[in-house]
Amino acid sequence: MELTVNDYLTQLDKVKTQTDTTDAAQIQQAATLAKGLQFVIDQLDAGYLARYVWQVAMPSGDSLEVALETNLINIPMQEAARLDPKLLEGADAKPVNLYLVAAGTDLNASGLRIDQLAAADELNGSTKALTEKMQAWVTKQLAQTNENRAAKSAE
Repeated sequence: MELTVNDYLTQLDKVKTQTDTTDAAQIQQAATLAKGLQFVIDQLDAGYLARYVWQVAMPSGDSLEVALETNLINIPMQEAARLDPKLLEGADAKPVNLYLVAAGTDLNASGLRIDQLAAADELNGSTKALTEKMQAWVTKQLAQTNENRAAKSAE
């Protein structure tokens, strides 16, 4: 799927979203992540933008939000208004990509991490490699949050 910036912004009010509540151990399981990945792929196949969100209960402190979402560049969907001509040429169609987003206190200085999981054309076929990539990414964000919280409490 390819969209211009204007088409993307227009479709944001029709984004298909699903939210789950989980814990730090469960979010690292392949089955948990594959469920979200399949939801997003199904929505893209049907012509919709999508966002799958996990509210992750952490062992200590506030929960961490982990999301899988579609976008043209690596900014969260909530900040899509930033997709203006300053960042992208509005008239050219761009591929819709899949991004992993983590947001929460103590994750890092900004409280946000976003990385591209896959280009839109990589979403065909087996999802096993993408699920494994998601597992490694999620584990890293959880570990970073826990390390930052431990360092904060040791101060």
